[in-house]
Formats: sequence, structure tokens, C-alpha cells
Amino acid sequence: MGLASTVQHMKTLLDGLNWPQEIQNLPSPPPPLACYITPPNPNVQASVPTAYVWFNRGMESRSNDALRAGTIPRASYTGGPSGTKSTVHTVPVYFVWLGGSPTDPNADTLFPGMVDAIMATLRVAPDAEQVADPWTDMQSSLVDIGERMSYLTDLRALEPMQLERLDALIECTVTEVFRS
Repeated sequence: MGLASTVQHMKTLLDGLNWPQEIQNLPSPPPPLACYITPPNPNVQASVPTAYVWFNRGMESRSNDALRAGTIPRASYTGGPSGTKSTVHTVPVYFVWLGGSPTDPNADTLFPGMVDAIMATLRVAPDAEQVADPWTDMQSSLVDIGERMSYLTDLRALEPMQLERLDALIECTVTEVFRS
């Protein structure tokens, strides 16, 4: 299983994401998305839209194998000849932005548009992306990125009489197929 390679790939997909041209054409557009795995303090005020990718649950099974190939016969030792197995990872993408001015005429739609842009990027991620675990060098394929996503948003007041921090949680499933 390659948790490290899965979250690293998700970071690569999102880090430096440019917003849609309509957002970039605003008088004061937000900078590109900065993405991290190990997050800096999200309560530090910053004007840079920031995402953090992590992992929170997964399901490893031969029955959810995207290739439906299973194992016949099952390997008798790690790395032995075998069929495929898969893990469906749930990768949370925590999106944080201390938004623009409340007097901005686009204030009501800008943050939702940014959430849409992140989800659109995940929705069209290349399928069957080959990755290698940085610790074991185990090779696997990541498939179905963005096939299942959910989102939840929140608004947090940092201090009285200040701008509010905008938060969204996008949960994205990623299927990792590997030999086991």
C-alpha cells in the first residue's frame, strides 16, 4: 500500500493550481493554490489560498479491485507472484483561505468558484497514473481520482471585527491498484 505516494501525487496535482481565467481576470485575483502535505499553521493570516492533503481512511480488498483480477494462487511471501489487489483511499483536501474584501462585488461567488476549480482539477486527473512508494519502492497505479467526491464548507471568525476564514473540506477517493 502506498499512502505516501498517494498523498504526494495529490499534492502534485493541486500545488500551483491556477484559477479559471475569469477569476484570474479579476482586479485583485487570488494567487495560485499552495498545496502541502504537512501543513503550516492554518490560523496564520495569509492571502494565499492553501490546501492540505492527507489521508483519513481506506479499504483494502480483493473484491474492490478495479481490475477484478484477484489472486490465484495467492503469494506465499511478500513480493511473490500474485494477482492484483486494491485500496480505495479517502483523501481529504482541506482548503483554507482568508478571503478578499467583504466589499468586493465577487465576494459571494469567489470562494465557491475556487472550490469548484479544485474539484474540476481532481475530476480530470490522469487515470492509471504510475507511482512508487518512497520507502519500499513498491509500484502501483492510481486510478479513479475524482470519481467520488464530497465537500463540506465552513466559515470561521478569527477575531471579532476581522475578515472571516473560509474553509472547505473536499473528500476525494483514489483507488490504488497493486500486486500482492
